[in-house]
Amino acid sequence: MADCTPHPPSSRTLASTVQQARGWDNQLRALMLAGKHLPILPEDLRTAEHEVQGCESQVWLQVSTHQGQIQLQAFSASKIVRGLLALVCEALAGKTSEQVKAFDLPAYLAEINLERHLSQSRNNGLHQVMQAIQSRF
Repeated sequence: MADCTPHPPSSRTLASTVQQARGWDNQLRALMLAGKHLPILPEDLRTAEHEVQGCESQVWLQVSTHQGQIQLQAFSASKIVRGLLALVCEALAGKTSEQVKAFDLPAYLAEINLERHLSQSRNNGLHQVMQAIQSRF
């Protein structure tokens, strides 16, 4: 299984691109563009078994490990949510299960200047995604 590690076209990370965007409109645009780097989750994995509950937009997630490192596949039809998933996938790429369990999502969102811009429902959904990932270990 291929993981969902997004591959931006330059040496900059997706997170740094979002972080360095000036103003919410530019950050939102950068976030939606980040979602374009997220490989599309195959249709056969978009099932109830892989759906993350508690998200306003539908999110499907496949979590596995390979040689001790997390591998994620994720998808949402929402461009903003897909961008958020791309950022989470990028942040967790190559991490061990212990590192994934210790990952501090609120601190990460603050670091890239997104925490104050996410609606309560989107923030809750993203936390549900993180819980779903961490609960697999």
